[in-house]
Amino acid sequence: MKRQIFSVLGVMPEPGGYAIAKFSRTPTYKSYQDWVMELTQEGAEKFYHAIYFQYGHASIADLAHVMAVLENISVPARNLLLDDQLIDVQSRSTRYVDYSQAVMIVPPEIKKDPAMKKLYLKTCRQMTALYFLVLEKVAAYYRQKYLAAKPKEMSDEDYSRIVRVRAIDVARYLLPCGIPKSMGVIASARTWERIISKFLSADLQELQEIGQDLQKAICQKQALNPSLAKLAKIKWLDEKQKKQIKKLFFGKNVALPTLVKYAQPNEYPKNLFTNLKKWLPKLGLAKIKPDGRRGVELFEKIDPEVDLVTTLFYKVTPHSFGQILNSVKKLPPKTLAKIIEESYQFRGDHDAVFKEAATGNLTFDICMDIGSFRDLHRHRNCIQILKPLNNDYGYDLPKEVAEVGLAKEYEKVLAEVDKAYKQMEKKYPGVGQYLLAQACRRRFLMRMSPWEVQYISELRSRPQGHISYRQISFQMAQLFAQKYPEWGKHFRVTNPQVVDFFKR
Repeated sequence: MKRQIFSVLGVMPEPGGYAIAKFSRTPTYKSYQDWVMELTQEGAEKFYHAIYFQYGHASIADLAHVMAVLENISVPARNLLLDDQLIDVQSRSTRYVDYSQAVMIVPPEIKKDPAMKKLYLKTCRQMTALYFLVLEKVAAYYRQKYLAAKPKEMSDEDYSRIVRVRAIDVARYLLPCGIPKSMGVIASARTWERIISKFLSADLQELQEIGQDLQKAICQKQALNPSLAKLAKIKWLDEKQKKQIKKLFFGKNVALPTLVKYAQPNEYPKNLFTNLKKWLPKLGLAKIKPDGRRGVELFEKIDPEVDLVTTLFYKVTPHSFGQILNSVKKLPPKTLAKIIEESYQFRGDHDAVFKEAATGNLTFDICMDIGSFRDLHRHRNCIQILKPLNNDYGYDLPKEVAEVGLAKEYEKVLAEVDKAYKQMEKKYPGVGQYLLAQACRRRFLMRMSPWEVQYISELRSRPQGHISYRQISFQMAQLFAQKYPEWGKHFRVTNPQVVDFFKR
């Protein structure tokens, strides 16, 4: 399997985003180039209606700068690429795609070392063989277990699909970090410059090579342009006409005819701030002249609930943040709680958390499996501090593996992984991470505002999510609510004990 990296131009935003999103639901042997020539706006609209509007997979709407496609890169490469806050990205999923036939990425460092390469590939085969066995056995187990509960309106085909992807959720714990990932990324030139610099500065040889390839793909090579490729095939146009058309876009283009189709006014913010004005007399700011001095003040280590109320009032009074803060600190706890209560009462079923909740600075130290870490790593509105990927923290054993009688085989294979990992690390430090299973745990920090805690915990605790990150996100919400109950009680989180097998 050959790594391919190329930049892309000439694709309208919605069909282009559609093509990138397809990575998460297509087999590993499929390439972007296999389907990009057949993209249509109609196909994109159908996809967005099914996946975006019906299922709420909002991340596919992040896309529309220079687009680059990276195919057949490793998990370490993927992690470095995602460790940037200013990119829009879709990645081939381990929750929807069967990797049992995938060809693993071989670290460049061991390609000329026959013994180490043999050990690496042998260990990978052991993992993928058990991956396939777990996938088949868990799928059969689920098929029997949930058959009686299958909704009457659900077709046999849809039932089989749900069973399969739920089984993949379990089997993916056995995938090594050398699995081939494919990613489509949109970023500004300045962000690409920073990303390329990070790759060129990395220790792993693969990452250095990707940095070089990215630089060439964006700065030197001809970009893949499906529109121009189609134009070249039109026989009834002479070369002069084709050259003229190349200078122009094809017809009158509409950038986002689907994604903003159902936009409508939102009264939530207006009602929120109108209601807040009735509390202004309680602050006593009318007797204080608003501070108009030029300059900057820094505020830190503020109680998050005080910070929230202060930020809310910032919109409805001319006073400075410091002046409002001094007044809010004097409010009785019951008054503070009532203001927070009323601030949430106008929130509709589909309203996002108001932006003013992006306050404070909370740090979570998390230890969880590599596979589900990637789903939290995608939240780039917060600051993440990652420890080096290693085998120091043990691994997770999903209960379904034990339920189908494969716990001993699972533990045996991961013991072999540990042994091979140590051998690789001894000779090639850092390279052993390609062998680590998605079940292996890693430790990392997430630093964020309460607003982001609420967003992540509400999104990632939903029943359609993977059980691992559902548990972690729910714990984050619980820890926050223990410290700040008047705010935390407004988090719309779902206890991971609530299981809806058919909701995806």
